[in-house]
Amino acid sequence: MKPGSCVFAISLLLVLLLTVAGCSQPAPASTPVVWIVYGSEKGDLSYTDAAYQGLLAAQQKQALIIREFVPQDFETLPALVNATTGADRPALIITVGFQYARFTRELANQHKDIRFLAIDQAGIGADNIRSFEITSYGDSYLSGVLAASASRTQQVGIIMGTESEVLDTFLDGYTDGARAVNATIAVDHAYVRHHSTEGFADAPAAQKSAEAMYRNGTDVIFACAGYSNTGVFGAAGNAPGRYAIGTDSDQSPLGPEFILASAVKRVDRVVFFGIGDILDGTFIGGNVTAGLGEGVTGIVFNPRFTLYNETISMWETQARANEEAYVQSRSRKSS
Repeated sequence: MKPGSCVFAISLLLVLLLTVAGCSQPAPASTPVVWIVYGSEKGDLSYTDAAYQGLLAAQQKQALIIREFVPQDFETLPALVNATTGADRPALIITVGFQYARFTRELANQHKDIRFLAIDQAGIGADNIRSFEITSYGDSYLSGVLAASASRTQQVGIIMGTESEVLDTFLDGYTDGARAVNATIAVDHAYVRHHSTEGFADAPAAQKSAEAMYRNGTDVIFACAGYSNTGVFGAAGNAPGRYAIGTDSDQSPLGPEFILASAVKRVDRVVFFGIGDILDGTFIGGNVTAGLGEGVTGIVFNPRFTLYNETISMWETQARANEEAYVQSRSRKSS
């Protein structure tokens, strides 16, 4: 991202949140209670850890009572909410991941007094639900540009945790970006698990897929599989001349010799500002979509490969324009 863009992006995000259709809620009188449901175990070095960092940042700013849940125990929430009253009742419940869309909508409908921040759960916004979709088309487009620019074999790939509309956006953006640089480039793709979110926690399976791609001539892989990305990195580390691109968090330290960059997803900012709106009484429900143009996604380069920075900067305007058109197109199809 360009110098100074982080501050500007945060300002844009704040403006965006304050203009979403919905009703403002009064600030809570006592210490707010926040529950968060992660999409995977903490320690994934990716998506879930980014959400956790946002939680920590909010907690450092003001006292909060936090309760955390992982996929194995999220189904206990309905009974817990029903049994919780008074000062122990959550002011905000954050659910992190597309797999929780139905669950969030049903729970929010039953508890109108509680606010919900539904991350990557498109189209379920209501008075007490902020549905915050982080579109990763733009940063994936730039990842495709990077992969095609760095590839010597003109064969690149992408490995995703599972099949979903959220991951379709990564695939579409990456493919479009790579083919914008080279219309004839081969773009291979694979899923760690086709129909299970366990694909985000299966590093050995991801490593096998990556090894197969590298053997077949792919020399740059975009890893979009949560903790399973570590499997892709393991394969890259064992294959000289092969590279990877990380996701969600800056993953360059996991492979400083071969991770070109990371397509970061600022889940931490979404969590931080969502909690902030509860604290100051400005929480607004509704549907929000944000991405590269709002500074919620971007590319962070491994210092070893900053030679590609200028190339990516040249494509950023195009990536933003294409992302806007992509989001509008998907919105029309769903309406």
